[in-house]
Amino acid sequence: MRKLLPPYRLLLTAHRSLLTAHCLLLTAYCLLLTALLASCATPTTSPENFTVITHPDGPLYVGDQVSFEILPPPGFVSEGHEVLVNWEDKELGRAGFGGYGVGGRSEAALWWVWNTNHLTPGRVTLTFTITPDGPSWQDTVTLHPQSGVPPPEPEAHWTTYTSDCCTLNYITGTAAERDIAILAQTADEQAADLRMRLDENSREKIPVVFMPRVLGHGGFTSDAIYVSYLDDDYLGNATTQVLHHEFAHWYDNLAGGDMRPTIFQEGLAVYLSGGHFKVEPLVPRAAALLELNWYIPLQTLADEFYPQQHEIGYLEAAALVNYMVETYSWEDFNAFYRDIHPIPNGGQSRSIDVALQEHFGVTFTELEQRYLGFLKSQNVTEAERADLRLSVGFYDTIRRYQKAFDPSAYFMSAWLPDYKTMSQRGITADFLRHPRRVQNRLVETLLVRAADNLRLGKYAQTERVIKAANLLMNVLQAGK
Repeated sequence: MRKLLPPYRLLLTAHRSLLTAHCLLLTAYCLLLTALLASCATPTTSPENFTVITHPDGPLYVGDQVSFEILPPPGFVSEGHEVLVNWEDKELGRAGFGGYGVGGRSEAALWWVWNTNHLTPGRVTLTFTITPDGPSWQDTVTLHPQSGVPPPEPEAHWTTYTSDCCTLNYITGTAAERDIAILAQTADEQAADLRMRLDENSREKIPVVFMPRVLGHGGFTSDAIYVSYLDDDYLGNATTQVLHHEFAHWYDNLAGGDMRPTIFQEGLAVYLSGGHFKVEPLVPRAAALLELNWYIPLQTLADEFYPQQHEIGYLEAAALVNYMVETYSWEDFNAFYRDIHPIPNGGQSRSIDVALQEHFGVTFTELEQRYLGFLKSQNVTEAERADLRLSVGFYDTIRRYQKAFDPSAYFMSAWLPDYKTMSQRGITADFLRHPRRVQNRLVETLLVRAADNLRLGKYAQTERVIKAANLLMNVLQAGK
């Protein structure tokens, strides 16, 4: 006789059956959707294998001020070449090729060279020419009616809010405008904490830009501090943490130094912030890298920091700073860090090695051996190990999503326009628009769910959702 299941087991079984059916329908839907939307991809490739990317992302509308990125094919010798863009008989702009972004990607960037304000909707043919001896090709873009520009863009404009520490720049109609008073208080608190810890007396206002879209990992520091701030941010980052990290970079820059190696720049920012994307036990998590066989040799990390796995590199660098401060004192570490100098034809690891011998009487190799011994002496809990493993998996999934479905957001080559020029020219679309096709919404919904579960320590649920997001991307990319 068949054993009857209790009511709750019956409900669970029914729920699982419905979920399975739902997933099958979703998979079929995504395959169909990918075929239908294949023509919506922004990047286009010329017959000569030059890739053209237009900005702002997504559909273009009459009134847009359009930028272009032109990526050369593999093997193209870009030195001495320019790309020229023409519309009918009018030259829109020209630019040489060079390294762009953190990754130094070879490309030509033409910023806001095409003002479409007085054009009529429809298909427009542009001509791209590589000079002096390169190929020429045509590319067709579609301008949609200005009446179709999505909100809040038609009324949106740049404005500022001044706090004790900063000049906060944001676009009206966004989450930043709604929360600007809270953001100002948060910025003041984080800046004050770092001024005290770094003994920094500068009172110059720091420019902070709140971006209503995800770019990279949510924070950059250059001529200003750029921070992603929006509802349903799939990164799951705490704004407090991101601001603290970027303020650390800002004050570190003010403190100066002939050569500040990347491993120490990023390691110091994470160390001072008590974690990377969240407050976390740096040393035990770095010790867990050894157990997971994820440890990166310090010479490799010093000479090629950004190409390494992101979370591992930042964590390892921060724990190294932690170890050196505990071993030598903050004052001695800071004096060493500010006294590193470039060596001709030598990588950053060589400069670090020389400075270590001068300040502490150890080589970089000897420091690493002592650091490894320090890590091996740590106790690592299962929760710390699981959280680290899933954090790496989560952010790897985010970067996979960005590279495939939102390439302007990918941190190694993120499209990061200058906010001053945008404000002067009344441009908001480069930050307000981002890919919002159905496949983007589906994957981002899963990423938001994974971020929530990870933050709450629900590791089994986090792993399931990360797998679901990757499965969905497999389906979408297979269809593509």
